[in-house]
Amino acid sequence: MDMRRIGRVTLTTFEWLGVIVFGLLLLIVLAISVTLSCVGKDPEPMGEDHLTAEAVADQAEVEMMAPAPTADEAKSLFAPVHRVLASPRCANCHPEGDRPLARRGGAHAMNVSRLSADDGLACGTCHAEHNSVVPDGPPGAPHWGLPPAETPMVFQGRSVTALCQQLRDRERNGDRSLDELLHHISEDPLVLWGWQPGGDRATPPISHEKFVAGFTAWVEAKGICPGETEPPALDPVEGETEAAESGEAPV
Repeated sequence: MDMRRIGRVTLTTFEWLGVIVFGLLLLIVLAISVTLSCVGKDPEPMGEDHLTAEAVADQAEVEMMAPAPTADEAKSLFAPVHRVLASPRCANCHPEGDRPLARRGGAHAMNVSRLSADDGLACGTCHAEHNSVVPDGPPGAPHWGLPPAETPMVFQGRSVTALCQQLRDRERNGDRSLDELLHHISEDPLVLWGWQPGGDRATPPISHEKFVAGFTAWVEAKGICPGETEPPALDPVEGETEAAESGEAPV
């Protein structure tokens, strides 16, 4: 009788251990399920354009913020230049409005605009001279920032012809000659960053070498734009004017 009682107690103990273990496993499964449901998808990185399959359409959408080129525009010397300037890497900081653009053409987070610097929040507050080492942190390059409000140099929404005429106009391009513009796009560290933006950020649609070659051809043609048979008489640089008047070569 006593041995049978001990057997029943032993069996009951094992049954309880099984129930406890099963309960713990069930709690662990429920905890994992709840955690996964709360985490959800990773948040979208701020201010970046990604070359994932999902972002291919996004990049094309941002890139085509400018009107589709006409047949004449597509064959013009300025066409490859326009392709780069209309791409997210350039257009994001040359927007139509006062706020820089972010992924999918959306506005920059935290209500950043050209007015932010006046309130003590210059672009350099978050954007250093190099990309952040934090994953999906702020990108960075020397003198990161928007063009000044006086000459915003808007690329977004500009057709090939409109952007061509704007870029050669000293009153709208930061008072630069064509040669100065060529030097700017060839050597400025902020421009060069666009082709090595780090992370999964999209690069312009053509290489920097091809961009410089296309820009050089346009400069050598004296800034001719689609629909023109001859380049306009552009205002010379002040030094060039003085040199022409004295008969000396410009310095």
